Amino acid sequence: MDKKLFDIPVLLITFNRPETTCHVFEQIRKLKPSRLYIFSDAPRNGLPEELELVDTCRCFFDESQINWECKVERWLAETNMGSALGISSAISWAFETCEKLIILEDDCLPHPTFFTFCKSMLDRYSTNDRVMHVSGARWNEEVNMRGPDHFFSLVGNISGWATWKRAWNKYDFWMEQLPEIKNQMRAQRLFKNTDIAKYWQEKFDEVYGETKKHTWSIQWQYTLFKNYGLAAVPNVNLISNIGLEDAYFNPKRDTELTHSFYETKNWKSTGSNVEVRANDQYERNYAERSLGNRGSFSSRIIQKFRSLMSC
Repeated sequence: MDKKLFDIPVLLITFNRPETTCHVFEQIRKLKPSRLYIFSDAPRNGLPEELELVDTCRCFFDESQINWECKVERWLAETNMGSALGISSAISWAFETCEKLIILEDDCLPHPTFFTFCKSMLDRYSTNDRVMHVSGARWNEEVNMRGPDHFFSLVGNISGWATWKRAWNKYDFWMEQLPEIKNQMRAQRLFKNTDIAKYWQEKFDEVYGETKKHTWSIQWQYTLFKNYGLAAVPNVNLISNIGLEDAYFNPKRDTELTHSFYETKNWKSTGSNVEVRANDQYERNYAERSLGNRGSFSSRIIQKFRSLMSC
């Protein structure tokens, strides 16, 4: 990374996990972005022990800790907003004053080249409305994507990601047009797989029916499907989710989830020309691997996508 200031704004979303927050913020300090947004949710009612945890997280972001030239905007919530309203509102807040944004939650530890990848994709596809999302996590790495340094998927992974204001402006927290999308059988047309389409339809119905929303990410995936949006995915994994079962301190655990979300590698730009369409090999491998695992295909799909879209 060049020593000059990084010119893509970064949004860090935090709550009550000072240990993971410290690691993620240290990567941001090394990056030295010229613009930094910080959202810190407040302790929940009836949980006084969270007050100290939240205050500890907020200490990381005082003026003494940001020792580079940086325009910092802080939103320190006074009452708990919850992840659904809090995270979606924080992203909208940041986009009031920027056009491109890298988004990290407090348990998503980025490889240094995650920022390089995001900047490359945000610049390259800034005017391509079909590309709406830049993923940092690259699951099922056993698919060897030879040649290109990135490809495209129908699913936008939120474990460290980036997007544009033009894309986020289409975000629909309340999923108001879901009945129309269902009638169009949008998911079936996209995936051409009944089980995966059924999973998403059921998940969308569940969130649509909630008076108080408990998630924001399902609505974002709905927004991608609704607009036939694509996610740019790196050819290597660039995000470790250090909030999963002490993953940061046990990086060599031999599990599929560890391989997918903990180990990161160096991303290098090859200047590849990539067709802007979902990669059939990548999407097909995911479905085939799920079919080959124990348990029903539907149950495996649900388990995998829950880990993918956890928030």
